[in-house]
Amino acid sequence: MEIDMITNCPTCSSQYRLNKEKFGGKQVTLKCVKCQKVFQAQVPALSQPAVSIHVLIAHNDQALCETISAILQKAEISCHISHDGPSALTLMKAKPPQAIIVDVALPGLYAFEVVEKVRAIPGLENVKIILLSSVYNKMAYKRTPASLYGADAYIEKHHIPNDLVAYIHQLVSGAEPATSEPPDPSEVQVPGEVPAPGEEQIARQFTDEMNNKIQQAEEDEISASEKAEVPEKAHRLARNIVSDIALYNQEKVEEGIHSGTFFDLLAKEINEGRKLFKERFPGLVENGNDVLQVEFEAFIARRRAEGAP
Repeated sequence: MEIDMITNCPTCSSQYRLNKEKFGGKQVTLKCVKCQKVFQAQVPALSQPAVSIHVLIAHNDQALCETISAILQKAEISCHISHDGPSALTLMKAKPPQAIIVDVALPGLYAFEVVEKVRAIPGLENVKIILLSSVYNKMAYKRTPASLYGADAYIEKHHIPNDLVAYIHQLVSGAEPATSEPPDPSEVQVPGEVPAPGEEQIARQFTDEMNNKIQQAEEDEISASEKAEVPEKAHRLARNIVSDIALYNQEKVEEGIHSGTFFDLLAKEINEGRKLFKERFPGLVENGNDVLQVEFEAFIARRRAEGAP
């Protein structure tokens, strides 16, 4: 089985060897040692053994689910789709998956509830759980969450086309998800003329197409062009804000709920969320309809009910 891919610098044609076991299914960035050109290469996934993998996608956004489904199907991974917590649990009981991709703000099931409820189902004790962050504020959240409430992995939307399939294969096989750090070009340069794989351009086009669809789905999700959609989308954004704050600040959340200082400890993050919410839905805020506050209080109540320390 061929485990290396050879790619050429587009400027000077210097050649580089990329190991598919390490970088398969990823787009890596290289800097040419000879001419200093920075370029990207899509590394095809290493051929997997004939093992059937079934995944459940749990997210309220239908367009995003369909995009993720297309990415998985291209990798010959079967999947089911659910748009809320209760139906996701029902589907998992009916057909246990090897892995689930679940939105941290999934209606009916917060991130902190996912692991406990899923692992409590007979036969699903070892299912791999990948949390999908909504990341409503990409500038604020450039770090990896310190805790995943016991989930196995975490991924942001913009990393789905390049990283999701590799994450699934690694988790199902028992390995830890790899990082997306680029290799050192000085260690991978090889002599000789080897043509670049013909599939590279097609793979890159597919990745770009999937990224565009994910971006469009996100823009549609946060837009509120029709008045009839405003309340629903406002509640959805509020849930996203609360869920992301909880995902990225678990220690503060637990301490705040335990001591009754939740809003004090998380004042900075909450103020950022309120600012965004007001920008998207100024009319609701001005009318005194504090949807975000209601969502925070609901989260605190559910966390206490689940036995937060």
